[in-house]
Amino acid sequence: MKNVKYRECPRCGASFDESINFCLNDGERLLLTGKLTGQILDGRYRIEDIVGQGGMGVVYRATHIHIDAPVAIKVLNHALVSNKSAIERFRREAKAAGRFNHPNAVQVTDFGVANEDTVYLVMELVEGKSLRELLREKSPFEVGRAVNLMTQVCSAVDAAHESGVIHRDLKPDNIIVRNVEAVEEVKVLDFGIAKLKQREGMVGNFVTLTEAGAILGTPSYMSPEQCHGHELDTHSDIYSLGVITYEMLCGQPPFDGDTAAEIIAKHLRDEPDPLRSLRPELLPALDQTVLRALSKDPLLRQRSANEFGQDLLDGLREHGYETIALGLQATAELKPARKTAGTGRETNDRQGRMTVASGTGAPRAIVGGASSPVAGASSPAAGASSPVAGASLPVTSDGVPSRRLPLALAAALALVVIALVVYLLWLRGQESRNNRSGGETSGAPEGMQLIPGGKFMMGRNDGEEDERPAHEVEVGSFYLDKYEVTRQQYKKFTDDTGRPAPRNWANNGALSPGERLLPVTFVTWQDAADYAKWAGKRLPTEEEWEYAARGGAKGNLYPWGNQWVDGYANVGQPRLEPGGSFESDLNPFGIYDMAGNVSEWVLNYYSRYGASSEEKYRVYRGGNFTAEPNESFATYRWYDFPSPPTDSVREKDKNEYNLKVFPVVGFRCAKDVGR
Repeated sequence: MKNVKYRECPRCGASFDESINFCLNDGERLLLTGKLTGQILDGRYRIEDIVGQGGMGVVYRATHIHIDAPVAIKVLNHALVSNKSAIERFRREAKAAGRFNHPNAVQVTDFGVANEDTVYLVMELVEGKSLRELLREKSPFEVGRAVNLMTQVCSAVDAAHESGVIHRDLKPDNIIVRNVEAVEEVKVLDFGIAKLKQREGMVGNFVTLTEAGAILGTPSYMSPEQCHGHELDTHSDIYSLGVITYEMLCGQPPFDGDTAAEIIAKHLRDEPDPLRSLRPELLPALDQTVLRALSKDPLLRQRSANEFGQDLLDGLREHGYETIALGLQATAELKPARKTAGTGRETNDRQGRMTVASGTGAPRAIVGGASSPVAGASSPAAGASSPVAGASLPVTSDGVPSRRLPLALAAALALVVIALVVYLLWLRGQESRNNRSGGETSGAPEGMQLIPGGKFMMGRNDGEEDERPAHEVEVGSFYLDKYEVTRQQYKKFTDDTGRPAPRNWANNGALSPGERLLPVTFVTWQDAADYAKWAGKRLPTEEEWEYAARGGAKGNLYPWGNQWVDGYANVGQPRLEPGGSFESDLNPFGIYDMAGNVSEWVLNYYSRYGASSEEKYRVYRGGNFTAEPNESFATYRWYDFPSPPTDSVREKDKNEYNLKVFPVVGFRCAKDVGR
């Protein structure tokens, strides 16, 4: 075999084709080096051809001569493993990379050091194109294709994280896509090995931007904390996944520039443009999911790669797809969504979230465009889910279509007519119910719902002491915010009035896309009351709040009824969600999140029912994301200081207030009818 030549940079270790004379990274003159093609490596691998090369080394196609099995071998650049301590670090990282086995990750099968200075990894041989090549061929991707590929990547990354392996260098070049029976399958390369780029004596992942070869990672895909040189965790990989998804959907990464320093500065300073500003046909859920992954604050991103993949699947449903679970955490087969006959509504689970069961099957996330269903999946045009176009034609035993075909078609058409009539009656009933229940009308202020007044039984006799006794109360009609006040809304208030931003806001009150729609927290009762006044509204009274939460005279203990249902509200969870994320936490008046997400300040001072008030504590109502179901009743009452206790109050009280109230309490506003 021909012994191919290549050139290597003596400073950063990158390798290039022999036609290139100077390093594209740092301008250093390249040195001509002999390839290993035609040689036997370490007595058992016959090197046959070059598959590719990059900053970490050269990848060869090879054959294990003892078992005649094809493999890929990555020979690492000498600059990465130039001494014994570096080689020992390589051994540790190679073991970590081989620690997990996932169908969407290239498996490391062996590693070693030959001739004391040739350090190599042996991997399964994957034939296919890199995601980088596919992006060059045609981008942006069709929405379904992008989500299909990314959910497979997420599944592999999540499995690596569960095994304690962080990738650190996720980018399109490290994602291989191959076609298996006309299906695109993903393989992710280089798990854990990117850590080898961290050299001895370095702090974090690079020293300075001026030191040649010091920017470790690919700038366009690096997280802000990686740009800072901080120690990395799983959240850094999630940021990189967000960048790749952004590029697949928009045809360009969120941040670009003429130099690595310029790109890094944008990662640290700038907010990405919304995806919909570049591709208007994208719908909000996908946009928000990707922007959340790109939050500057790692803790505001999705908690796991698996969650990011699930959120993408949720967003994909808006684009007319539904998922069919194939039994792997973040991987699902996707197809255009069916409509439930006679309703015009998409089939989904109760929260409008895609449900994917855990299991061990091989992943396949296959997506076609809305007009191109997945092979093997039922579709409106070919399956039995469509009453006319998808109806199977009756045939005789010899395969000839039955002469009863006209009768079958007539029956099908009759079903369509009946379904249409049922749908129109249902739609009319919905409009009537909306009018009766205070659905949003043209007279309601923007973002508010009309709550028609009436009598109801407030409190309950079988609850906590301060929920008793149940007693009849009458409230007048009023408007109530559909959603809890968001951080984005509250920021307009702080910008306009000069009031300090809540103390949990980072970056001097600048909100990242991922946190703008979250309910505002870390606000006192006085903050909430002042905001309401600024907005031309007020806080709801305790009576109004409970009346709305219980559905008025219905007297529900929860917005949806009298029985707790796990998953219906954001209760007992580790984090806040944007308002309306839990579609079942919706009362009959069209108000969201009165059982969970955040508890809400109301106008009243606290007192026992029937007793006089000391005017010391203010009340807040409703469950929150840290609460228990038995604290999420519409009748449950919380109370505390309206502002942080002063120095004259016991230190214990101040600490309890800061821990208990600030992180979980927000508010929504009310307004009198006619004002």
